[in-house]
Formats: sequence, structure tokens, C-alpha cells
Amino acid sequence: MRLIAVCVVGLAVIAQTALAQEQRRRDHIEQCFRCHGDDGVAKDRDVPHLAGQQEAYLYNQMRLFSSGKRPHKEMRVMSREMNDQEMREIAAYFAALPPR
Repeated sequence: MRLIAVCVVGLAVIAQTALAQEQRRRDHIEQCFRCHGDDGVAKDRDVPHLAGQQEAYLYNQMRLFSSGKRPHKEMRVMSREMNDQEMREIAAYFAALPPR
């Protein structure tokens, strides 16, 4: 009985962690929407479209922003809040959108 209780608590903790990670990923993607559009198509002509870009390219650009090797004040701040896995997930999200 004790083992079942420990397993149930363990599964609840795992589920809660997974939900928190998913919410964090969604929050980061929604922050991208502000400038790059919710469909990956920016409304401002000075902001690049992300929809349909190559996943590796998007990921590498976020890494460059994060490291400061590619200068851009807002993107540096945004990318420094993300871990590597989140950058990969965001790159995959925008790469999967239909290009425009």
C-alpha cells in the first residue's frame, strides 16, 4: 500500500513538472508572437518572418543571440531566458508553420 502511495505521489510530481515545462514553452512562444506574429509572419517590415524557416537556422540564431555573438538587444534578453531545449522547441514550432 505504501509503495502505491509513493508511486501515485511520484506520478503526480512528474505530471506537474511536465505541465510547468509545457506552460513555460508556451509562454516563450507567445512572447515571440509579439514581434514575429502569432502565425510566424511579422507585421513590422523590420522584423523577420519565422514561419517555415529551417529549424536548424532558427535554433542557431537563438544561440547566437544568447551568446551575444549576434547583437540585438531584445533578442539577447529573450534568448537568455531560454534553455537549450526550449530554443530547440521554439525553432521546431516556427519551422513547422507554413511559410509565407
